Amino acid sequence: MASQLTAANSSDASEISRDEIVRRLHDASLTIVDVLPQASYVEAHIPRAINLPLEQIPDHAREILPDLNADIAVYCGKFT
Repeated sequence: MASQLTAANSSDASEISRDEIVRRLHDASLTIVDVLPQASYVEAHIPRAINLPLEQIPDHAREILPDLNADIAVYCGKFT
């Protein structure tokens, strides 16, 4: 897994480090999204992460993500 995770805030995108994700695990202003298939999510995911498989984003992001203006960190690999 790369040491950086992609984060999006509104329309701009930047990278967020694994350490920052760990620091913000209990920060309600950060939404964490696991874009792997559900089987991978069930096997292992970051606490509080929402599963939204990549291919479902166009059809389901607005209903699944609580606030599209929030800080949203998206990851697609093991977080160990």
